[in-house]
Amino acid sequence: MTVWLIDTEHRRVIDDPVHGPDHAVKIEQARSRIEEAADAPCVIRHYADVIPATLQELAPTALVIGGNTTDWANFNLDLFAPLFETIRNAPVPILGICAGHQLIGFAHGALWRAMGALRTGEIDPDPRFAPGQRKERGFLAVAFEPNCLLFQGLEPGARFFQSHYWQLEDAPSGFLARGSSPQSPVQVIEREDQPVFGVQFHPERYDDAHLAGAKLLRNFFALGRP
Repeated sequence: MTVWLIDTEHRRVIDDPVHGPDHAVKIEQARSRIEEAADAPCVIRHYADVIPATLQELAPTALVIGGNTTDWANFNLDLFAPLFETIRNAPVPILGICAGHQLIGFAHGALWRAMGALRTGEIDPDPRFAPGQRKERGFLAVAFEPNCLLFQGLEPGARFFQSHYWQLEDAPSGFLARGSSPQSPVQVIEREDQPVFGVQFHPERYDDAHLAGAKLLRNFFALGRP
């Protein structure tokens, strides 16, 4: 069993002498935590390298599509075409995290958008991140459907780390909306006929006081075990 963590960050960030090392640290931490939850090796693949032929040849047992910090307006979305094909075919269980959640929705025809500029009187929870934009940032409660397998064993109101200012407008056709927050009504999606999930938050960014993300990751990987 080998898990792929798909890096969706823009090459400009990865290759940047200032921001690249910081990104490398964050994605390595994510890889390590995913590997621990899966109890299996996890390797990082850039989204541009995820093509159906390679996937078939190397045969990972699950895909985790990670987040990024680059605004979607700065991407050439045509470069995501092979990943979109993989998402739609769903040859193995898939978990999309933050941007990965949005990519799963977009691949299936859902609309996405920025949450918009802060309104007069609204407080910016973290001006260092997407300043002036509405966002979710920090450990925040998510309302979820308890019968969703991702949330088995978790208490209502569990808190997960949020870091986004884009979101899906709705769940795509063939998916169920499984979770929400006051700012983002589509926090969790689940495909009806395949083990494909998207979560707007970051389950891999947990700490000792907020362990719900670790439990969610273990629940996801348990779905692929006999």
